[in-house]
Order: sequence, then C-alpha cells, then structure tokens
Amino acid sequence: MITDETSAELEIVQAAIECIEKYGIQKVTNRKVAEIAGVNSAAINYYFRSKDALVNRCMQVTLENAFDSGDFEKLPAGTARERCTAIFDHLIEGGLNYPGITRSHLYGLLTEGRYDAMIVVKLNGFVERLVKDIEICDTSLNHEDLTLACVQMLLAVMMAILAPRLFAEKLGIDLSVEATRKRYVERLVGRLL
Repeated sequence: MITDETSAELEIVQAAIECIEKYGIQKVTNRKVAEIAGVNSAAINYYFRSKDALVNRCMQVTLENAFDSGDFEKLPAGTARERCTAIFDHLIEGGLNYPGITRSHLYGLLTEGRYDAMIVVKLNGFVERLVKDIEICDTSLNHEDLTLACVQMLLAVMMAILAPRLFAEKLGIDLSVEATRKRYVERLVGRLL
C-alpha cells in the first residue's frame, strides 16, 4: 500500500473494501462507504474525486496485497512443490476470506470480456514470477511446460476461490477446512510439478 496516503484516506479505502465485500462492487455507494468510514460523503470526493476513483484504488490495494511479489521472498527455501503449495494455499485462503473482493476483481473480465482489467495484468505477472521462482528451485520441466503447469494450477485455484461450495455439500470437499484445502493444493501441485 502506498504510504503517502493520509489516515482519512486509508480509512475510506478500508471502508470501501468492506463495502465491496459486503454489498458487491455494483452496489457500493459513497453514502455506504462514508457511513462505514465514519466520515462525511464530501470527504470521499475530496480525497478521491469520484466513487469510481475510490473503487479503482481499492482494486489496486487488494491486488497488491493478494499478489505481493514479496510473498515469494518470505517463503522458506525449499523445493518447487513446497513453494507452490505454500503460495497457492495462501491464495485460496485469502480468496475464501474475501470472496466479494475476488468476484469484484473478476467482474469486468467475466461479464464484459475485458482483458484489460487490472486482474489480468496481475495474474499474468504472477505466473511469470512463479515460473522464474520455480526455475530457480530447479525443476525437471522445461520453461514452456512449467508455464503451462503454473497456469493450470492457478486456474484450479481460481475456480476453488470463485465457487468454494461447488463440491462441499455433495462431495464433502470444503476448502474452508484447512486440512482439506492443504490436501487439495498438495495433490494439485504434486500432479503438475
């Protein structure tokens, strides 16, 4: 997160994130954000000029947090499988904790076919960084096959985040249960790397 923001700006951004999570991106209003932030609606216009600018800032902040390149550096040294397992487990956990934000990031891509959405740039950058990180860990896959494996893993993780209860009720695969989530990720990574 950029540190030159004032505490009022940060409170407004946090309130807007909560609002997106609670109501969905299409139902966010300055009034709702102001109420959650405990500020006057005029403060939102003062700091962000428009609701769209505020929502855009929220999307930037949450994407930076979800796909922070510093996460790779924080991981303990290990095999490519261990590192991928930790990264994808972290992504699923975060996505399950903030499903409204996750859906909001994908809204333009999925409903309007917008391949210029911020999430597209972040996901492509994430795959590129992941491939480089795994290549350093030494893998038997060539660059093209490793890229394909990383994309396959990411897509399986994104589906798990977007529809976490898809298999929970009938098949008992509830990814909000840590042991189940870890087993899901370990099997996914183990089969592809």
